[in-house]
Amino acid sequence: MKVRNALLAAALVMPAMAGTEAPIIETVAPAPAANRLKGSVTFGYDSNYTGRGYVVSHSVAQGDSVGYGALKTNYDIGKPGGWTLGFTMAYTAPMSGHTLYGNPRLGGNNIVGTIPHPLDKNIQVPVTGEQAGAAGKTIGEKNIENQFSIIADTKYTSQSELWNVTFGYHYNHGGLLGVMAKHYRGRGASSVNELFVTPEWTPHKALAIGMKTSASVGGLSGWWFEPYVTAKAPIIGTPEDLTLLGMVTVGATFSSGIFADIYEACGNGMQAIFVKFSTPWFVTDNFIITPSVSFNWLGNGGNDANRRSKVRYATGNSTMIPFKDFAVVAGVSATYTF
Repeated sequence: MKVRNALLAAALVMPAMAGTEAPIIETVAPAPAANRLKGSVTFGYDSNYTGRGYVVSHSVAQGDSVGYGALKTNYDIGKPGGWTLGFTMAYTAPMSGHTLYGNPRLGGNNIVGTIPHPLDKNIQVPVTGEQAGAAGKTIGEKNIENQFSIIADTKYTSQSELWNVTFGYHYNHGGLLGVMAKHYRGRGASSVNELFVTPEWTPHKALAIGMKTSASVGGLSGWWFEPYVTAKAPIIGTPEDLTLLGMVTVGATFSSGIFADIYEACGNGMQAIFVKFSTPWFVTDNFIITPSVSFNWLGNGGNDANRRSKVRYATGNSTMIPFKDFAVVAGVSATYTF
């Protein structure tokens, strides 16, 4: 039990990127040579719909909370400090409606608001009720689909265990990335394909510093950068006999080339920044309960979506924006390892 908990605590350093595209819970312990295949099953709940650091507004999601499940396996193909293979399959579903903005429809010819001029943001162009009605009809055909993700990766850990690097492929269907691909870019499909690399420096067992860099090669085109710092320490127990672990992660999301021009919902640059606290509780040798809370702020790039929201202007409703400027997201997950 002591060794098992120590390994799990070490493995928990990487995960907890609040507002990533899928709630991947890294609780697979490094496997001994005699039993190299390990895995975990996780089910959880978050109080808000999040993705890439964004917290989706109540208007967009027709609610807030989501439920999710994830299966992760890990196979050690070498000696400790060598290569491991990972596979993750995750599914996320909103606990409320899926239609963006609840399908608003307006009629008539009265002016209901203004929107920025396509070529000059300082000029406001009137929007009539007739135009708004047309926009509402289009929006009514758009929705947030349940999110399905598959991630395959390989990780190399140095013999000194002072650094590691992960290379991988991520397939995503639905969710917020799916909305960006299908509705921002008009692809006709909500699938996104990415290649990623995550170098990580671990100068101490209690500290990890890294950055995930993702290249979108299908559905979206461009780059995502997600730097993070994670620190952890025992709250109850010791590293050798752990009961309750305290963790804090500070992270951010940046984009480059994802949002091509002013017609895109967001602008490039900083999309979001967050601070997440979590306390994994090792109930038994194979069962972990993890409550968490994160504080999320929208960056300038993400704020462009709120400033440009055509639905906000067309409806005259200031709440009709894609993302929350600030949000507190609470969550809890249960993980069984095998």
